[in-house]
Amino acid sequence: MPVISLIQLDTSFPRIPGDIGAAETWICGLDVRSIPKLSVAQVINAAPGDTDISGAEAAARAATGDLVTTSCGFLCYWQDRLAAQCQTPFISSALLDLPRLMQAFPRDELAILTFDSDVLAAPAFAPALGGFAGPVLGLPEEVHLRQVIAGDLPYLDPALAEAELIDLVAGFVRDRDAQGRPVRALLLECTNLPPYKQALKARFDLEIFDILTLIDHWKTGMVDPAFI
Repeated sequence: MPVISLIQLDTSFPRIPGDIGAAETWICGLDVRSIPKLSVAQVINAAPGDTDISGAEAAARAATGDLVTTSCGFLCYWQDRLAAQCQTPFISSALLDLPRLMQAFPRDELAILTFDSDVLAAPAFAPALGGFAGPVLGLPEEVHLRQVIAGDLPYLDPALAEAELIDLVAGFVRDRDAQGRPVRALLLECTNLPPYKQALKARFDLEIFDILTLIDHWKTGMVDPAFI
C-alpha cells in the first residue's frame, strides 16, 4: 500500500474527513510528522523567513511516504528548501497547481480562497503566486473555521463552518457576477477547506481545486475519491 507523509504543524484542532490530516481522507497509509512548537501563527505571517523550520526539515528527511505534503499551504514559502530534504516528491501547497490552472483559465475566471488574504498578498509569497493577479478571497477573522484553526480550538462545528463558507463564496460570486467578471474556478489554498468542497460544488457552478486534487493529479490511488 502506498503511504503519504504529512508534515503537520503543532495543532490539535479536530481533523474531519476530507481534511488533509484525517486518516479517512486517504485510501493509502498516512504517516503524520508533527512539528513541536511550529504553530499556525509562525507559518501564516508576512515575514515567514524569520521562522525556524528546522523541525520541518528534520521531518522531511525522516518521511517514509511515497509522497510528502504538509498541513498548511503557507509552507509553500519553503517549498524548495523542504523538497531538498525529501527522498520522494514534495507538495507543500495547492498553490503549486497555479501554473497549470492559469493556463486553463483566464485570469479573472480563476480565484483563490485562502486562510488569510492579507498574508498571502505579502511580498514573501509572490513567488508562490507566480504572477497570479486574479481575485483572492480570505476567510474573515470572525468565521468559525478560521477561529478554530487560529486558536487551535478543541471543538469544530462542521455544519456551521460549511454554512459560513457557502455564505462567503455566495457573496463573492454575486459581486463578481454584478461586475460582469464571473468566476469559473476556485482554488482552495487552505488544507482544512476540502471537507466542504462537495457542498460548494453542489451550490455553485464552479470547478474546485485543492491540495487533494493536486496530490491525485501527481499520484492516483492515495486520496479517497469521495474527496476529489
